[in-house]
Formats: sequence, structure tokens, C-alpha cells
Amino acid sequence: MKGFGMRLVLEMSALFILVHGIALLVPAAVFRYVVLELASRGLPGFVGAVFLVVVDFVLFLVMLVVSTGLASRVFRLRYSGEHELDLRIPDVRNWLLNFSIYLPTAVVLDFLHLYPLKALHVTMMGGRIGRAVVLGGMVTDPGLIEIGDNTVVGGFSTIMCHATERGRIRFGRVRIGRNCGVGSRSTILAGAGLEDGALLGAGSLLTKNTVIPAGQTWGGVPARPLSAARKAPRPEPEIPSRPQ
Repeated sequence: MKGFGMRLVLEMSALFILVHGIALLVPAAVFRYVVLELASRGLPGFVGAVFLVVVDFVLFLVMLVVSTGLASRVFRLRYSGEHELDLRIPDVRNWLLNFSIYLPTAVVLDFLHLYPLKALHVTMMGGRIGRAVVLGGMVTDPGLIEIGDNTVVGGFSTIMCHATERGRIRFGRVRIGRNCGVGSRSTILAGAGLEDGALLGAGSLLTKNTVIPAGQTWGGVPARPLSAARKAPRPEPEIPSRPQ
């Protein structure tokens, strides 16, 4: 078991270096070409150099999204079901390998709030993202997430599609329907979800295997259906004054 663990660490390191090395190739080539071209024309300039660095960084992020997605597909790093936390089990191994290449890029994209690029990243890693989706927060298991059209996931929220208990790990798909809203700083656990038109309030915790029915609004820790808005109190009828 110890030897297998060391082998897995080496595999994770090699895959990390491979993915990031490939992602660096295109930005490095573009940077070298532009710098040489500017130098030959005598136009280095501080502003031009800063602009080039920014553009090259964005290009590097795009290449990271592509390279991590391709690596996940080529090496078939898919996982599902419920298993013991044993590194020799293929699904557990694939989860760790996938996590090692996905998480660094996901953290950077989340920190910079690059929502369109985040949605593309999750899609490349096997997730299903609909049209006009604003994907804030962190998705820990991109291959197990489904989000319908016109849905907003608030910033600093977490969607976690795995759970560990008593030496076992369970992977559960999270489905969020169309026209849904997930408040900022909310947490959705494995197997949970929202049906079409449902809302989850900010700072809420949607526990595992809990699904919010269509059109309902839930909130709290743990999340529960919110009571209907209180009706405005009716004005008391005026008592006519007696004639004097």
C-alpha cells in the first residue's frame, strides 16, 4: 500500500508537470516572438511590455483550461459510485489525479472571477453547463456537475460532489436546473440539487441528497423551505366618532 501511494504521488506530479508544461508552450512562443519583433523595431516601451505580460498571462490561463481538459479526457479520469478510501481502487485514483490538475487552475480562475472561462473549464473537465450561466464559487468535482440554462451561482459558494465518511468516499452528481439561483457563500453537498426555478439563499447549506423542488426558495444551515412572506397587517377599521 505504501509503495502504491508513492507511485500515485509520482503519477500526480508527472501529470501536473506535463499539463502545465504544455500550457506554457504557446504563451512562451508568443512572448519570445513579440519581444524579438519589438526589439528589432526599437519599440520595447514599458507600456508595451506590461500589455504583453497581461496578454500572455491570459493566454496561459486559456491554455491551462484546454490542457487540463484534454488530459482529463485522454487519460479518462472519470469516477463515480461509493468506495473505500483505498488508493488501489481506480475511481479513487482517478479522483486524486483529476484533482491534482484541475484544482490549481480552478483556484486561479475563481480568485480572478473569470466566470466565462470557469464555465469553459468545468465543461472541458466533463461537466454540463447550459447557456447564459454565471458560475461563481468553486466546483470541486467538475465531471459530476450539471447546470441548466440561465442559472446564477453566486461568488464564494462551493459545490462539492464527494463526501467522505468512516473510511469511505461517495461521489454524488449535483444537478441544478434552469432559471435557478444559488446565493453567495452557499454550500451544496454531494447528491443535492435544485429543480427548475428554485432558489437557495445566501450563506445556506444544502445537505447531501437534498433536492429543492421546482419554484421553491430555501435558506439557512441546513437549508429549509422559507416561510411565505408575511402579509402586511390590515389597517384597523376606523370607529366613527359619536355626534356630540
